[in-house]
Amino acid sequence: MKPYFVIAMIACATAGCASRTPQWDARFGDATRAAFAQQVIHPAAAQDSRPVSGVDGQAAAASQQRYQKSFTEPLPPASVFTIGVSGAK
Repeated sequence: MKPYFVIAMIACATAGCASRTPQWDARFGDATRAAFAQQVIHPAAAQDSRPVSGVDGQAAAASQQRYQKSFTEPLPPASVFTIGVSGAK
């Protein structure tokens, strides 16, 4: 084999290993981190020990129980044949 051919083959084989997008690689994940940060209203909320106002404990507990129950006992599907039909005579 000629040495030029061997050098050309090595160059072609290693070309796939070279990074051609250093600008993109340096900022990889920035959009995801920015979108996540924009969804956080109060970043230090975990350190705030004040109680949350707005919903009392009993109402929150009842709401949570209804939510959990909705998965174990789903509502029966409505019959499509009874829509708009009156049963009164």
